[in-house]
Amino acid sequence: MKTKVLLIGAALGLAVATASADAVYSSNVVGYVNVDIVAGWNLIANPLDSGNNMLSSLIPEAPYGTEVYKMVNGDYIYATFDEDEEDWYFPTEEFGVNPGEGVFIKAPQAFAITFVGEVKAGAHSVELPAGWSIVSSPTPVAGDLNEIGLTSAVDFGDQVYQYTSDGYKFSTYDEDEEDWYGQVENIAVGEAFFMKKANASTWTRTFEIK
Repeated sequence: MKTKVLLIGAALGLAVATASADAVYSSNVVGYVNVDIVAGWNLIANPLDSGNNMLSSLIPEAPYGTEVYKMVNGDYIYATFDEDEEDWYFPTEEFGVNPGEGVFIKAPQAFAITFVGEVKAGAHSVELPAGWSIVSSPTPVAGDLNEIGLTSAVDFGDQVYQYTSDGYKFSTYDEDEEDWYGQVENIAVGEAFFMKKANASTWTRTFEIK
């Protein structure tokens, strides 16, 4: 899975009236992220807020038979792309993919997804339940598990499982060493991962415009 990121300051194209002290403008960042899907299984995330993060809006087209699985309360709901209807079929309920969440995609062939949206300035939180979940960084910043801020929300023995073309890699948090040990080296923008936690916590990241 490869990603390409372009973020543009939304405020750059705005004209602010110098005579008004009450001028209102956006300090958010808008742009797009390209995520390359390989044939087979992919563990991906929507790193931007489109305002309508429903699956049909985020991924309007996909190869026939593409399946998307989302974990909800420890179980999966899923959707299949129907080429005849040119839309997603939801056996149970329609669902979305918000920043901070993640989904499994099973694709019959390679294709690309372009996520378009914004990153709102300020704090963004992801609820990490006890047990298994699929999550992602709520802001589009890549890095190791410390750099993406996950360490602040974990306890001794909590684990991260990353899915790659070679299978799963995992890392475990060691509270005594205050660090991770294992195989997970980097989480890309647009990539999701499994979390296995003993206790629920909240993962908070802050996005600042400088």
